[in-house]
Amino acid sequence: MAEIADLDRPATPLYLGIDPGYRNPCAVLWIQPIERNERLLVVSEYYQRLRTTMENAKAVLAHHHACGYGRISEAYCDPSSPETHVVFSEILGVKVQAPCRSVEMGQEMVRQWLKVRPDGKSGLLIHHRCKNLIRELRNYREHEPGKGEHHALDALRYFFCGWLGA
Repeated sequence: MAEIADLDRPATPLYLGIDPGYRNPCAVLWIQPIERNERLLVVSEYYQRLRTTMENAKAVLAHHHACGYGRISEAYCDPSSPETHVVFSEILGVKVQAPCRSVEMGQEMVRQWLKVRPDGKSGLLIHHRCKNLIRELRNYREHEPGKGEHHALDALRYFFCGWLGA
């Protein structure tokens, strides 16, 4: 009976932001709009070093199933690696899109959602289990491609560039 009731509810959209990490780590964020798309919740992260794209994609799918998440609505990835999109798309069963926006534009989108709004709330909530994203946010100073720890932040930026950039 509960299963039938669940089918009547509209599915909550669930998005992925993916930074395949050319030199590792791979960072993937699960992001869910809440409060009529006025706020976003980063519900989980995957952060792994020293794995191939195929291994990471399979581990992301396993994590997704282990957490009991529903269907992935859309996924957004670094545009500079088309072969990575194909691997993640095939494994995850969703077309991984590659938004072509400047780093600066993506950073501004992230900043806008992090700002405290007039109601005293930030537009972006991050679950405490997303330790790498939280650490990177605290330590972030400047984007230097290939340098520094900003892989989860890059995954967040790719999400915003795709989700808001359409």
